[in-house]
Amino acid sequence: MNRMQQCEMCGSEAPVTLVEIDHVELYACPKCARFGKPVTQRVKKKPIISTHLKRQSKKFPPKRIKPPKKDFLHDKILVDGYGAIISERRRERGLGRAEFARIIKEKETLLARIETEKVLPTDRVVAKIERELDIELKTEVSDESTPVADFISKSTTLGSIAKIKRRKSKDSS
Repeated sequence: MNRMQQCEMCGSEAPVTLVEIDHVELYACPKCARFGKPVTQRVKKKPIISTHLKRQSKKFPPKRIKPPKKDFLHDKILVDGYGAIISERRRERGLGRAEFARIIKEKETLLARIETEKVLPTDRVVAKIERELDIELKTEVSDESTPVADFISKSTTLGSIAKIKRRKSKDSS
């Protein structure tokens, strides 16, 4: 089962074999293959369904899997200085922190921590604040490179990520 290909762990061009490492099957070079066990035969496992479940499935058809509601590729993020924007707009409206917290049905301490940017608000809380104060706190994610994207190239492999993590843990020690 050896063939020249790119190792899925370290990325080197070498004869690879199919191995199982941590319950994951992948093609690995001889260096990386020693971390797993060779896969000799792929066996499709039949799901075990009890007779009770078989009878029940006739009464209740399986639920359809719904696609996620959010478009994660075009997700929005909080704007910088969101706490100051909320605090300033709240004061412009003449609302105290306690009164505004009561209006949006959240705790005053949570609102205080959001305004000081010690806590990232959930999407639900952001929606309440945006609706009541008539402001936009989220912005589109730009296609510009991020520090993580700069750090990890497009040809990153599992092995290189492990090296990055090891390097980070050594630097922080």
